[in-house]
Amino acid sequence: MGVRNYLIEGVSGTGKTSVCKELQRRGYHAINGDRELAYQGDPETGEPLDGLGHEHHIWRGMT
Repeated sequence: MGVRNYLIEGVSGTGKTSVCKELQRRGYHAINGDRELAYQGDPETGEPLDGLGHEHHIWRGMT
């Protein structure tokens, strides 16, 4: 049988990050998309920037 993958989704503040941290603490391979697959950057150039809001949330290209 193959490996199972689960997607945990929900609106802001529902505990997705907490669930991810707990899964990692228990030894599971869990990826937090907002922290590991995206970054804050300039929407025109894609250059990373610090301290910006959600409107500057850019998903990394999956290559």
